[in-house]
Amino acid sequence: MIINQKRKIKINNKLYRIIVDTYPNNRICLKCQNKNEEHDLTINLEDAFINDGHVFLDPKVKNNGVLKELKKKRIIKDICGVINYQYVDIPIATLNMGILRKYDNEGVNKHLIKVTGGDLHEY
Repeated sequence: MIINQKRKIKINNKLYRIIVDTYPNNRICLKCQNKNEEHDLTINLEDAFINDGHVFLDPKVKNNGVLKELKKKRIIKDICGVINYQYVDIPIATLNMGILRKYDNEGVNKHLIKVTGGDLHEY
């Protein structure tokens, strides 16, 4: 299925696109972006273990209303834990990759190709 139109989320009365990228250690990276600004939704804790399909959310996301919007749009299934990293509580979230594809199908495909080494049939 090819999705031509990218969906957007509304945060503080501004529309943002969700961008999917990959960190150097092959973990998924999420950002929200519009014409004037870009914000990271996830952070990369390279020395902390995390299961596939989970992300470390930027702690600011929890307080500024973005988390509520991501859950409302079902991009995030749930918050499945919290890790205390350098005295900061970092939420751990489970992603809904099917819904995420509706927001950035190309980014999800590029991420999966990079992680699997070019073989998308594993997913």
